[in-house]
Amino acid sequence: MSGDPAQPRGGDRLLSADTVMVYGGGGTSVVGTASVRRAAALLARAADDLRAAARCCLGVSHDLVPGAVLGAAGRTGAVWAGAAGTAGVWPAAAGGVPGALAPAALALDEAARDAAGRLAERADRCDLLGWRLLRAAGLYEEAESTAHRLVGALVTAGAFGAGVAFGSLGWAALVGVGVAGGAEIAARVAGGAATRGLSTAVTGWAGAGLTRDLASWSDEAFAGLGGGVALARPGLAGNRPGVAGGAGVLAHVAREVPVLGNDDAGLRLTRLGPEDFAGGAVPAWSTSGAWSVQDALARIDNLYPGPGGAPTATIAVQRVTAADGAVSWTVLVPGTQSALPADHPWDGRTDLELVAGELDGATAAIEEALADSGVGPDEPVTLVGHSLGGIAATALVSRAGFAERYRVGGLVTAGAPTGLLTTPPGVPVLHLETPEELVSHTDGRSAAQNPRTHDRLTVVRTLRDSAAQADRSASGSLPQAHAVATHVRTLDLAVASGDPRVTGTVDRIGARLAGPRASTVFYRAERVGA
Repeated sequence: MSGDPAQPRGGDRLLSADTVMVYGGGGTSVVGTASVRRAAALLARAADDLRAAARCCLGVSHDLVPGAVLGAAGRTGAVWAGAAGTAGVWPAAAGGVPGALAPAALALDEAARDAAGRLAERADRCDLLGWRLLRAAGLYEEAESTAHRLVGALVTAGAFGAGVAFGSLGWAALVGVGVAGGAEIAARVAGGAATRGLSTAVTGWAGAGLTRDLASWSDEAFAGLGGGVALARPGLAGNRPGVAGGAGVLAHVAREVPVLGNDDAGLRLTRLGPEDFAGGAVPAWSTSGAWSVQDALARIDNLYPGPGGAPTATIAVQRVTAADGAVSWTVLVPGTQSALPADHPWDGRTDLELVAGELDGATAAIEEALADSGVGPDEPVTLVGHSLGGIAATALVSRAGFAERYRVGGLVTAGAPTGLLTTPPGVPVLHLETPEELVSHTDGRSAAQNPRTHDRLTVVRTLRDSAAQADRSASGSLPQAHAVATHVRTLDLAVASGDPRVTGTVDRIGARLAGPRASTVFYRAERVGA
């Protein structure tokens, strides 16, 4: 149900090209230098085949046209040889009068030579195009390796050294990494409406320009930092290298360190009523299915505290009944709402546990909500998550057994680091990212490094290069770059571009969202202290 994309607020016109890049999916795909080199090799083989065809054309002329005829016409060529090997003897079938057939023979020779010349010309063109492709691939690789890769390697190495140093300094340093990193990235940037606090202060201090410049290298920085912490504390990392191991170390700190720690004994899920929301009313869309993937994603803003009006750690489970009576479900999951460990699982600790691949409270809450809602085994479930909600939804879909208990109809994430997770085949998956938000790079992977399959698609947009002033302004603000509305606009632009991978995936997922009848249950998750 891609439909017509919603026009962005503020009068910005919708530009189908803008800076949208798409990775993965079926059909058209992003062309890398390896693909360019393969194309050049195919062109070289085509040139060889064309030259072989040209030789065949000349051979036909030599086999069928008598040398005597060619000589009489003043043309050079091989002397025709008869079946008995005698030269210059025209077959009896020709009536023994070579002159009578000379015009036809000359026309045949001319056609064969012309075809051979055209084939040889096309072979030369294939050779030239192949050479140009190889040169372009070489220049691109040279530029990338001497610029981006060099700087990226330096950033990774520097961050790795910092990670090793912090890990080697002990608990105090690890706590510092966890608090500073979590407060700056995991919490205050997340949440759309809940974007005040340390992130705003740091962004203002560093300046919008610096924020934009750092975005290009954030994946390398997180990869190096996480790898360094994991190397320094292999036991706490569970001998896992890279970002997953480093996140595991910091997750252990969040659970165990006094004051910061919150080693809970379980989870409590509570159904919410209108009185639990600001203004005494649930969101207006609770009785209607989403008309598009963009609409479903935009609804997540209503699940955040503050302007959203929802209690902390609120998720929504909507039951949609189609015109034919078929039932489907949509789960909406917001992002981080506390930097430090809190009395609910929508905190920085859960962020770390999800990136580390450990058990967490958010996925447990989603599963309990699905069970409480009475989802049937043959009723498709679509999960839509922002930030932490996106990681939790992807982790849940990726776990063995979940797809056996539930029929997963689709997965949509926005601003979530999902590159370390593997989704099952056959499930349409759509990831939305912007490099300026930083959050989606906390797994140490850029959008281009996310897994690419026929069913899994990553759409990324560089805000700093956008044609819209609102986007260029958002590129210097972590909260704005990470906001739900920014990702909705990215999807609008991607759909408007007409890319068949995007429209196909959006149509597959959107078909499960709408229906004439809908009802929604809202849940709040809380940790039960030990």
